[in-house]
Amino acid sequence: MQAVPHPRAARWRWLSLPPLLGFGAVAAARLLTLPHSLWEGDEVLFVKGIERFDPLHHQPHPPGFPLLIGLGKLLNLLFHDPFHSLVALSVLASLLGYLALVDAFRRLAPAGSPGGPVAAERVAVAGALLFHLSPAMLVYGPLALSDPPALLFLSLALAAAARLAESVESGALRPALGLGAAAAAAVGCRPQLAVAVLPMLAVALWQGRRRSTVLAALGAFAGVALLWFVPLVRAVGGPGNLLPFLTKQAGVVARFDASVVRAGHGASWVAVRFLAHPWGPRWTSLPVLGLAVAGTVLLAAARRSVALPLAVLCAVDLAFALAVMNPFDAVRYALPSLLGVAFAAAVGMEALARRARVPAAVWPAVGLAAAGFVAYTAPLLAVRSRADAPPVQAARWIAGSFPRNAVFLVDKELAPHASYLLRDFGQLPADPGLRAEGEPLPGRPLFLLGDAASAWPGARTFRWPESDAYGKLTRGSYRVVSVSPIPLARRYAALSGVGAYEPGICEPTWRWLGPKAVIRLARLASDHPALPANTPPTVAVTFGLPGRAPLPSVPVTVAVDGAAGRVVSVPRGGRRTLVLPLPAGAEAPEVTFSSPLSFVPAETGLGRDRRRLTVQLLGVERHSS
Repeated sequence: MQAVPHPRAARWRWLSLPPLLGFGAVAAARLLTLPHSLWEGDEVLFVKGIERFDPLHHQPHPPGFPLLIGLGKLLNLLFHDPFHSLVALSVLASLLGYLALVDAFRRLAPAGSPGGPVAAERVAVAGALLFHLSPAMLVYGPLALSDPPALLFLSLALAAAARLAESVESGALRPALGLGAAAAAAVGCRPQLAVAVLPMLAVALWQGRRRSTVLAALGAFAGVALLWFVPLVRAVGGPGNLLPFLTKQAGVVARFDASVVRAGHGASWVAVRFLAHPWGPRWTSLPVLGLAVAGTVLLAAARRSVALPLAVLCAVDLAFALAVMNPFDAVRYALPSLLGVAFAAAVGMEALARRARVPAAVWPAVGLAAAGFVAYTAPLLAVRSRADAPPVQAARWIAGSFPRNAVFLVDKELAPHASYLLRDFGQLPADPGLRAEGEPLPGRPLFLLGDAASAWPGARTFRWPESDAYGKLTRGSYRVVSVSPIPLARRYAALSGVGAYEPGICEPTWRWLGPKAVIRLARLASDHPALPANTPPTVAVTFGLPGRAPLPSVPVTVAVDGAAGRVVSVPRGGRRTLVLPLPAGAEAPEVTFSSPLSFVPAETGLGRDRRRLTVQLLGVERHSS
């Protein structure tokens, strides 16, 4: 076993130049990239949780993140602003996490190497810098999220596990207590980590062997866990509600993250999202992953059992993420596994430098990697540090431009932002078909708040510049936000047989109709512009049939409020508009569509769509008398 330095000597080693320079680099990276405003949807939910811890109403979202909220509340006593409190917590967690990671990696580094303690220190500092200056941590390290505090406690747990393995013979209890407490704190900040933390804890205690250390670690784990578990149980309404609260969220993850969002994407795409994208483009990710493979082989050959808890933590976490988690959020979900990749890459880097007989080459190699990471993420980090995020820009413009009786149909991605930033306005959820668009009372202005550029007439768009880093390191949301007025004369509620807007909610080009479909027109306000006198009220309905349709033409019968219908034939590759009179005095008439001809795209070689379709509804516009 590697000789353990005297405790006093270990403390003084923190004052050596490499760890201090590394600490300065991490501090500069966090402080120079502080976010200008809220950005991610989860940040909004955590901020709301600081104001009032209510996980049943997604303040924050399940599983509740109770210790994170508790720590945020403590800092909020100082900052008096939930957002800045959580950002300060993340920055502090990054700095302490760097120190903890250096301590852990120094003890995990291969023993008996030619460089001795100096080589171990190079591995430790290089590994900690690779992790904390990685593209993933540059983006998410200073945000008001649960990841940085959870990673701090993971780093502390790994350091304690390494100390426990070193003190097997003496049976010291302090490392065991630290291991249990830090493991419980990591789960309290981010409960999903229990899947990987508990196996890591079991392996570390198995290595500790002694019954006294096992009992001490489990006691510390239970004590810290109670600090956050009891408030969580109370917040969800008691022990009887806890299991339904957790299983409901688990069901959503299993149904959506593990299935729906992966449709059409192969296993290789998912693997690249979790393994390569956290390290940036190919020219930065491939060298890091290649060095990590080499380092893993060296660690396995050396039978470095003290590194087993780290290996178990990262392997279980990565396997779980690959199997279950949303690949569009892969960079965030992969953060715990990056701890192991960074350490293995540092081991490989040190071995390569020794083989070249230039051990100090580790430092320029780390510097070059960090420079590449910074250059890659700079377009995103620069705009995030100096400008409000597009959802915040949109909310501030709305607050200064619209009356309080305005109603907003809110894209689901922007629901957290709208609920927090636009709480004084009426809000309705906007599903992909805008099925609520005919529901608001007449006379109330209606707008769509969308997570994309909008093709609706009169739309206002707020955006950050596009970059490869934004596409690889984020879920792709919140970069472009639009506010679109929905004219009253064009509003209607889709009651049945009407598909979603395509190609998207902000690009309302068409909606497919089924063989039987019904819409209800919106009630017009009393002050809506009227047509000239003696002109009856009408509705103009426009249909289209794309050139790739398998039918040469499709007849459609259109009827209003059960009156005799009129037939229009829509040719392939063309469009037709039918103008129908509306019954006198009808406030919200229903319009029905029926067609004897239809087709299923999947049965005619036109993709995987298995809906039965007739024609596209391209537009509906009502004119009053």
